[in-house]
Amino acid sequence: MANTIEKLRHLREKIADPGFQQNRGLSNEVSYYILAFDPQDQPLVTEEIKSMEQQLNRETVGMDIVEFNLYDIMWTLLDDMGIREDVLAMEETDGMDYLIEQLNNALEMTSSENLFVQYMQRHLLKEPVTVFVTGIGEIFPLIRAHKVLNTMHQVIDDIPVVFFYPGTYDSLSLSMFGESKEDNYYRAFQIN
Repeated sequence: MANTIEKLRHLREKIADPGFQQNRGLSNEVSYYILAFDPQDQPLVTEEIKSMEQQLNRETVGMDIVEFNLYDIMWTLLDDMGIREDVLAMEETDGMDYLIEQLNNALEMTSSENLFVQYMQRHLLKEPVTVFVTGIGEIFPLIRAHKVLNTMHQVIDDIPVVFFYPGTYDSLSLSMFGESKEDNYYRAFQIN
């Protein structure tokens, strides 16, 4: 827990720095950050995210934090398509592998503008802003974090994005819950 507390403190300091919002010092890289944390610390992380949103949105002039919870977005998208009940029944009738395949097809996860990214783009109307992406652990293994990360930078490339990841990130690869390795992802900076 001490490591997670330190990372959250460091993130809070980083967000308060005006250079963070202006993407200074990133050598023209997309300003994506991953705060990897011990999955057992999820309640602490959730509480701190709410605190940062309330405090920084109220105290910081001209900057907002917008949170996108991937779990909530997934259910919103499935409701919009009218297939929530089908998805809920699919695992039981057809198995997890089939459910994952069909869900990824429905959400267009192989597209460079999958439905998650389109949703975020539609809801980012105000700038300057910092985006917090949460709910990654809740949608695993249905949707993999790297599939969202790899497509987000194509439409969200001029504002800071922070992924809260319950697992490990070594600046090369992601490992959900410290156990299940995902594809490599190279473009995000660690919040240490």
